[in-house]
Amino acid sequence: MGIATATIANAEDYRRALSTSRPVFMLFVSDHCPACGVAGPLFELIAARYRSVVSMVLDCAKTLRHPEVTGTPTLLIFQNGTLKETFKGFGPEEQQAQFVEDTFRRYARRKGAITPASPAAPPPQPPSGASPHAPGYRPPSAGGRAGS
Repeated sequence: MGIATATIANAEDYRRALSTSRPVFMLFVSDHCPACGVAGPLFELIAARYRSVVSMVLDCAKTLRHPEVTGTPTLLIFQNGTLKETFKGFGPEEQQAQFVEDTFRRYARRKGAITPASPAAPPPQPPSGASPHAPGYRPPSAGGRAGS
C-alpha cells in the first residue's frame, strides 16, 4: 500500500485504520521536532517498498492524541488491531536506516504478508556522515563505483 499520510481525528478513525489483518505502522511526528525531520522521510522511503504493511505518518498537531505517544518521533505497530510494539525514535542516526528496514522486514514476513515491493538489496547507505535526505544525495548505482 505504501504511504497513506493521514489524520486521525477521533476514536472511530483509529478503529477504521486498524480494521485490517495487515500490519499497521503509525509514525507520529511533529513539525517542531528535529529528529522527525530525519525520521519521517526515512520512514516514507523504506515504507514505500513494503506494500503489505499499511504505513501512516501522522502529524501530532492534527491527529487525536494516542496514549502511547509521549514524544516524537514515535512508531506504533499494530497487528489485527492490537498494539504489538512501540518505538520512541529510531536509535542512533547511523543505525536508523537499518533499524527501520529490519522492522518492516520482520512484519512483512509474517503469515499472510506479501513480500516487499523491492526485495533485492537493503537500501544504499549514504557516504560516511551524509544523510540520504541531504540535498543532492544520490544513492550509489547498482553497477559499482563511478568511473569503473
